[in-house]
Amino acid sequence: MADPRTDGVPRPIATPDQRLRVFVSSTIEELADERRAVRDAVTRMRLTPVLFELGARPHPPRDLYRAYLAQSDVFVGIYGERYGWIAPGMQTSGLEDEYELSAGLPRLLYVRRTAPGREPRLTDLITRMQAESGASTTPYDDPAELADLVADDLAVLLTERFSAPAPAAPGLAAGWLPTPATPLVDRRAELDLVTGRLRDPAVRLVTITGPGGTGKTRLALAVAERLTGEQEAVWWVDLSPVRDPAEVPGTVAAALGVVPEGRRPLLDLVAERLAGLRALLVVDNAEQVLGAAPAAAALLARCPGTRLLVTSRAVLGLRGEHDVPLGPLAVPEEGETRPDVLAATPAVELFVARAGRADPAFAVTETTGPAVAEVVRRLDGLPLAVELAAARVRTLPPAVLLRRLGRALDLRGEDVDAPGRQRTLRDTIAWSHDLLSEPERALFARLSVCVGGCTLDTAEAIGAVDDDLDVLEALSALVGHSLVTSTDTGAGEPRFRMLGLVRAYAAERLDERGETEATRGRLAEHLAGVSAEAGAGLSGPDHGRWQARLQDEVADLQAALLWAIEHDRAELAVRLTAPLARWWWARGLLAPMAELAERTAALPSAARLPPDLAGHLQWARGAMRVAQGRPAEARPLLDALVTTARERHDPWLLGHGLNALALTLPPDDPGLAPALDAAVAALRESGDTWSVAFALLFRGAVDVLAGRPDEAAATHREALALAMSLGDDHLVAALDDQLALDALLTGDLAGARDRLVEAADLHRRVRDLEGVAYCLDGLAGLALASGDPAAAARLVGAAEAARAQLRVTVWPPLRPLVDQLAEGIRAALGPDAERRERAAGAAAGPWAALDEALAALTG
Repeated sequence: MADPRTDGVPRPIATPDQRLRVFVSSTIEELADERRAVRDAVTRMRLTPVLFELGARPHPPRDLYRAYLAQSDVFVGIYGERYGWIAPGMQTSGLEDEYELSAGLPRLLYVRRTAPGREPRLTDLITRMQAESGASTTPYDDPAELADLVADDLAVLLTERFSAPAPAAPGLAAGWLPTPATPLVDRRAELDLVTGRLRDPAVRLVTITGPGGTGKTRLALAVAERLTGEQEAVWWVDLSPVRDPAEVPGTVAAALGVVPEGRRPLLDLVAERLAGLRALLVVDNAEQVLGAAPAAAALLARCPGTRLLVTSRAVLGLRGEHDVPLGPLAVPEEGETRPDVLAATPAVELFVARAGRADPAFAVTETTGPAVAEVVRRLDGLPLAVELAAARVRTLPPAVLLRRLGRALDLRGEDVDAPGRQRTLRDTIAWSHDLLSEPERALFARLSVCVGGCTLDTAEAIGAVDDDLDVLEALSALVGHSLVTSTDTGAGEPRFRMLGLVRAYAAERLDERGETEATRGRLAEHLAGVSAEAGAGLSGPDHGRWQARLQDEVADLQAALLWAIEHDRAELAVRLTAPLARWWWARGLLAPMAELAERTAALPSAARLPPDLAGHLQWARGAMRVAQGRPAEARPLLDALVTTARERHDPWLLGHGLNALALTLPPDDPGLAPALDAAVAALRESGDTWSVAFALLFRGAVDVLAGRPDEAAATHREALALAMSLGDDHLVAALDDQLALDALLTGDLAGARDRLVEAADLHRRVRDLEGVAYCLDGLAGLALASGDPAAAARLVGAAEAARAQLRVTVWPPLRPLVDQLAEGIRAALGPDAERRERAAGAAAGPWAALDEALAALTG
């Protein structure tokens, strides 16, 4: 191997007066006694000490010690309390610079044991030396002891490196990879991605990150197997038993078969053996020894042909590192029950593979499939969790296993050779939790109250309780440790989520801290503020962002509402829900929200509600009773609301009160149209464009009942223009349904068809099940008018099934039209055939019926 200090040029034959040169590095004045002792020890061994102070020379200090180092054979570093002088234009002291320039020389490093005033930068330098050298630096107490240590270490070094004849340089152990115990399930895209990056000459370091139990080790092994034929050697380095970063170089050296040579840094020896080789080192389980990351950087810098593939729950944080996050396996879609489709889903495929080891006859069937699908969904598709659950199928069939998943954290594996940290899910998560600082553990626990994840503002609201907790820094650390993931949900800002099992573990930690109720209360208060802001934002230019945000927050909004009700916080419950009334309707949640509204009204604190919040609660209760087909129960509430709204001069509540009150009237009541006109006028006065469009929808329906389809169409077109100006797809679709009905009643079948196709697309896009029911009614009317009463009956049956699922009924002004449609179908088919076809439509379901109807229209 070429000598790095001569750039590969052979040295001339030395004359007899040339002795081995030992460069001594330390601060000069502070360690003058130590320097004299070392100089004397080196001289007694008939070697040449090289010290900066031996004679004045007409050169700059840095040029001088660089020249001395270039001509030296051994580096001795002595460190006390002082970091040393930093010359102008330098970032480091001469002491650290000398250490850096000694790379490639045998290093003997000594640190004074008692140094109460040690400067921080020197402490950092010593820590780095220990991480890079593979062995602790040698402590000493006084100059005499130091002299003895140096003499002994030089003697060993000379014996090992400079005796004649020189022994052959130690080689490397043969590369090896562990044999995988199980096949790799799915992960084809990730396998191709990691392999491709490691084949890229510009990529030297790839880290596979992810939560514990995602299969990082198995993927890394598959990558290594694929690349083995392209490398001169591949080594597997298991860091799971290592806890001290200073032990990492030694572990790497042992895996490569590199043995220590005196006190020479092990990292130097490893680098020498790898230099010139095209090699791949697979370093498994690095998250607990991230302090050794600089050693990895140093190794890569000195070995251009070496690449590192690392698995870790956290990135190393090195320049040039390529992070490949590994998430859970894909799970079946909700409602999917077909055995062949389920069996092809990666999480189910893994479940079946592991279950087959316990019960060779196990398979996904029509009986077992739905339970298996729900098990892997509940386990978030986390491979370790799926395997631990599947291992139990012999004693716990999937349906029974599903009922016991509340104790999933304590599922225990039956493989005795599994790593201890992966015997249970609790052990796996605890491994990562134990690596966190106290502020990070506090935030980790508090985030458990967020069922659907959270944005940064939510994390700050529930987490920033302690003065020493920097939420952004702690959250970044949790993401770095793969305990929290950051995703872009389309709401314009990242959303931070935990896997369900991780959240369950975090919730236990929150209980241990005694903070559960306080944290849930802070979340509810914060979401009430979000609700108010979102209510206004839904009608503004950022309505798309707010819709996406609310879609992500729905589970937490409902959980917060339940918490407010359970704690007799009626005002908080109304503040959480009232601004979002239109959104709850669009989400198809009228029935559950109606129940919660009644529970809120029954709270003792409801009697103390401010008038505006009391009015909103009263209107919600009345309007939702109308939607559920209970107009008689709604009327007293709405009569009182209208009176109060007039007294308080509240046009918004008055308009909505009048609108809901009108819907309690019989369709032929002469007061119906005037009541709706008054509602529209009040809502126009309120300035709420959405509410005006909503009321016009019903006002147009009354014109339809009165036999005035042209006037109805004009009213609905005005409402449609308002809804489109707001970008509200839900309301646009509802008005398209009404305009299709208007067209049907005037005999414009083509116009009705076009409106219904457009409405169906919007209903599907926003997953509006109630709207689909009205669209199916319209398609049924079109089918009947086109001479296909059987199809019309199936569509009506599907519409009825959708409303039954939502626990709502037809809005009163539209009930006569739906009844007329049913009578027309019955007359065309006969009662028995009509019932049979309607039942078939209900069995098919609303979405399938919608697809069938649209295919018939466009085919």
